[in-house]
Amino acid sequence: MAHNLPDTVAFRDSLAVSQKENMAALGLGDTVAVWEDGYRAAATADSTFEWWYFDCQLDDGSTLVVTFSNKPHTDPSGPLTPTLLVIRQLPDGTRRHLAPSFPADQFSAATDRCDVRIGKSSVTGDLDTYDMHLEVEDIVADVTITRAAPSWRPGAGITYFDSKRTHYLAWVVPVPYGTVTARITEGGTTTETTGSAYHDHNWGNHLMGSFLDHWFWGRAHVGEYTIVYVRMTTKGLLGLGEMNIPTFFLAKGDTVITDDLLPLRLVTSGDVPGPGHQSYPERLEWTWESDRGRIAMTVTNPTLIESLDMSVPRHGLSALLHAGAHPMYYDFNADLDLEIDLVDLKDHVTGRTLYEKMMFR
Repeated sequence: MAHNLPDTVAFRDSLAVSQKENMAALGLGDTVAVWEDGYRAAATADSTFEWWYFDCQLDDGSTLVVTFSNKPHTDPSGPLTPTLLVIRQLPDGTRRHLAPSFPADQFSAATDRCDVRIGKSSVTGDLDTYDMHLEVEDIVADVTITRAAPSWRPGAGITYFDSKRTHYLAWVVPVPYGTVTARITEGGTTTETTGSAYHDHNWGNHLMGSFLDHWFWGRAHVGEYTIVYVRMTTKGLLGLGEMNIPTFFLAKGDTVITDDLLPLRLVTSGDVPGPGHQSYPERLEWTWESDRGRIAMTVTNPTLIESLDMSVPRHGLSALLHAGAHPMYYDFNADLDLEIDLVDLKDHVTGRTLYEKMMFR
């Protein structure tokens, strides 16, 4: 069974030293800078994957999810294979999943800001505002995202998974919550709508399934509160066995209430079968407790809105060793109950949350 990171003075001191060293090495300040949403791994593109993810929940009942990526995360050492993933769901539940790849010379990305172009599609932004233009099959969209919660990263935003600190996964969240205006033409019909958005940015240099077993990764905006919550469970790591690595962000308006990760715990229950020989819980109980008080988030009634088979082709001995593996990605919409009982803040709100379960085994 995976064990949690210890919430002790000694471990906190060690983590603080590590984060300070990582931030200095990466040239990071206490707050997210515009360049951090640029092409972070441009100098090592031959051995890294990178993607910019945008999730728009629109007021007309539709959704638009877009990911700009330089290559599949399943092949970080592979050639540049620019891909534009577009998941479009209409109010009636009709769902389209488009993932066209493009020649390498149709990809460009700036290093000093978010300015990514794949084919005729692009996204530019400065943390405060993002403008995205899409042209994929019969979909043409122009989307503007305005940030409404502080840009954020957990410390240095990087986790190393080997003793030599060479294999890593990195992350920044330029828009934990924002507002959207969108003009979308699809099948000759044009719709103008508004809504909310989330944007994060990931990069790494090693096959994630080699060091991760699974993760739960969610976000929500309920009442005045913006929440990002994560638990990554590793495979046997650094001789310490499986570990649960949490991440937590809670803001009220433009004020961060906490991003202290160590107190966050997760208990799941009510597992049910899912696609691809995997399962998922029908209840997730997230708790955060410290000398400041307690925060509880209960996630229930999940609706599976996307499932993707993440298997990669294997041959020979590798195929034999992974014969029982069924890597899958699940995406959910669910009910969220948030109860805050802190010394300086008490509140209870309910709403909806989007979260994913990624399974690498």
